[in-house]
Amino acid sequence: MNRLFFAVSLLILSNSFTACSKSEEDLPSTIDENKVELQEILKLVNEIRASGTSCGSTYYPSVDPLLWNEKLERAALKHSQDMFDQNYFSHTSLNGNSFSDRIEQEDYLYLSIGENIANGYSSEESVINGWLNSQGHCANIMNPKYTEMGVGRVGNYWTQDFGKPKK
Repeated sequence: MNRLFFAVSLLILSNSFTACSKSEEDLPSTIDENKVELQEILKLVNEIRASGTSCGSTYYPSVDPLLWNEKLERAALKHSQDMFDQNYFSHTSLNGNSFSDRIEQEDYLYLSIGENIANGYSSEESVINGWLNSQGHCANIMNPKYTEMGVGRVGNYWTQDFGKPKK
């Protein structure tokens, strides 16, 4: 009797977990160590891209939304982690790797790529506003060549990687 109760209980529990995970299948997944509110930052970026914006003195019209890409997220997260661990702030890692090296290490095959970095921001909204106030970073956000992005955050170190994959 105890075995039957245990087996039925286990079956009920496993179905509960399956039901929970299925509700999340439609959402892009994110890496557990990543401290980015994925849906929030993607929403903010895509709202800006949809409305168009001025980057310095240059106006950028609306462009298509970006999709989340886990390979770009991993490359971004690793760079944020490295900057945090080694206390530096640069697009070039202390080992000499560029953002293209980091993205290629994640096996992301691309037609075009770009990167934004930031430090000292405590929320998705504040980091986006910081990037929008920088002409080059803003231009990356509005670049119509990019179709995907991933963002990684460790502490207040942020990396945003953009790409357009080879088909």
